[in-house]
Amino acid sequence: MKILVIRLKQIGDALISLPVCKNLKQACPDAQLDYLVYEHIAPLFLHHPAIDNVLTITPDERRHRWQYLKKLQAIRDARYDMVIDLLTVPITVLMTRYSGARWQIGFDKGKWRSRLYKTSVPHPADASSLDAKLAILKGVPFPTPAIRSFDVVLTQNEIEEMRLRMTSVGITPDKPALLFSPISRLALKNWPEDYFVSIVNRCIEQYDAQAVMVWGPGERTAVQALSKKVTHSDRCWATLETRNLRELAALARNCLVFIGNDSGPRHVAEAVGTPTFTIFAPPIGKHAWLPHPGADHQGVDMCDALEIDEPIWARRVGEFHRNRAHYYRKITPELVMAKLDPMLRSLMQR
Repeated sequence: MKILVIRLKQIGDALISLPVCKNLKQACPDAQLDYLVYEHIAPLFLHHPAIDNVLTITPDERRHRWQYLKKLQAIRDARYDMVIDLLTVPITVLMTRYSGARWQIGFDKGKWRSRLYKTSVPHPADASSLDAKLAILKGVPFPTPAIRSFDVVLTQNEIEEMRLRMTSVGITPDKPALLFSPISRLALKNWPEDYFVSIVNRCIEQYDAQAVMVWGPGERTAVQALSKKVTHSDRCWATLETRNLRELAALARNCLVFIGNDSGPRHVAEAVGTPTFTIFAPPIGKHAWLPHPGADHQGVDMCDALEIDEPIWARRVGEFHRNRAHYYRKITPELVMAKLDPMLRSLMQR
């Protein structure tokens, strides 16, 4: 059997969708399973035992209709038995339909295009992001296990090489290295800068820690400017470039914990086994985007800041969207540290 799973979204979405592939591969270990993602995300899935081939959509293919049509033909020529579309936008529905696969499975999101699938699975609107993706397996014509984990498989050489790079810039192994992500691809997810600087200062002072700031394409100048506002700038590094997502994963693997906005780097950190603490934007709830809450993966959101429950948050989400800057400042450094302190103390005692 040949299976194609389509997930044309960004880093976090692609990683959170990986359990779909893992469940399918375990149910059908002899099947060829291919994963279609954006080109810049593809390196995260190298060496993964659940994926036989990582297929990509390049920037040129995204920009030019003719290139997309060629990709459609390539998918059809591959003669897949099953195509699973986790996105349900016009181009991915067309890919699925044109594939000619015996099983064409996608989500029914109430749009006309959902009727083009051979099997449409109701999309659970109130489920977490991970459970929503796993719901697609209800349309598969065979039983699947209940795997919920996602992971990036790094080689020992990649981990060691990053450790050496960290040492070369002055990040020493004798003090905890905390990975901070102060900027997200979406500006709406950025916690106030002065709050972020305050948290970095407190972590350095209270835990004798080293702050490592990560940045992505187009973010270097802003992150380095923010790092200069840190009181203990000699203990804060924003110059260690991660040239691709595998290097980012190796950096996260060498740090004690990730602390930052809800972003791709946070999901990468979790995928390599690094504990995470996430500060969620007012319109985003941790119940939806914290897939494995527990001792190693924690966060704060508006429910914590306003002491409200999820149903009240859901009724007010439009208000949080409209007044995002106002409500973001209610997630104060004091609130964050009250929740982060016990987590850091526990991690440093391990």
